[in-house]
Amino acid sequence: MRTLLFLSFLLCTSMSFSQVMVLFEAETHDKDNMAKVAENYFTTVQEVTGDNIGMTMHHKGWSSKSVYFAWWYDDMQDMVEKMERQDSMEGKIIENLTANPSDPELIEKFNSITNAQQSTVWEYVPELSMMDDFMNLPKEKRDQMQYRRFQFINVAMNADTAYEARTKKAYETDKARDVKYHVAVFRNVFGGRDANYLSILIDENRQAYMKNFSDRMEKRRASAEWGSNSNPWDLKLYNVTKTEEVYKNLTFNISSK
Repeated sequence: MRTLLFLSFLLCTSMSFSQVMVLFEAETHDKDNMAKVAENYFTTVQEVTGDNIGMTMHHKGWSSKSVYFAWWYDDMQDMVEKMERQDSMEGKIIENLTANPSDPELIEKFNSITNAQQSTVWEYVPELSMMDDFMNLPKEKRDQMQYRRFQFINVAMNADTAYEARTKKAYETDKARDVKYHVAVFRNVFGGRDANYLSILIDENRQAYMKNFSDRMEKRRASAEWGSNSNPWDLKLYNVTKTEEVYKNLTFNISSK
C-alpha cells in the first residue's frame, strides 16, 4: 500500500488549470474500496501538510478494473516542494491516520485486490488547447462534467513542430466553421511509455459527447474544404496510440475536517 500511495503522490484534476498534471493509474476489483482508502489517506495528508491536494478519481470505463487519480501543480518546482513536504511529514501523516483508523477490513481488502500500474507527469500546453469556453463556465458546472475522452499521441523524432502546427491549424479551421468543444492538450514530461502528448476532451456525459460529436461532424462535412486532405494523420510523423473513455467519479471527495 505504501508503494501505491508514494507513487500516487508523484502524480490532477479539478480542472482549474495550473501547468503540471500528474496521473496515477491502478487496477482494482472494487473501485468503491479504492475510493474510500484514497479519501481517508489523502484527507489526512491534506490536513497534516496544509496543501490543497485537489485530487480527483476517474473510472477508465465502467466495465474496466482500471482507475486514474489526477491532480495539479503550479509547475515542476511546486510539485517537488509538495512532494518533499509530504515526505518530511510522513511520520505525522501515519500517526494521524492510525489515531483515527478507518475500517481495518478496508485496508486488508485494498492490499489484496489493488495493483499499481504507472505514474505519468504532463505539462499543460495552452496554445494547443481549447479551454476558454470551459473556464468561463461556473465552477459548479465544470465540476459536474463527468465525461473524458483521452487520446494518447505518439510523435516521431523531431516531429513535435509538425504535430503542433497541425493541431493549431485544425483548431483554427474548426473555429471558422463555428465548431466548439472543450479540449486540453498536455506534453509528456516523464513516465509516458509510448505517448508524447495527451489530449483530453471534456463533456457533460457520454450521451452529450455523442450528440456534440455528431453536430461537429455535420458542420465539418458541410464545409467546402472537408475531405481535401486525404491523409490528415501522417502515420510516419504522429499517430494515436490509444483512445480511452474515462468518467470522473463525482462522489469522490477529499476535504479538511
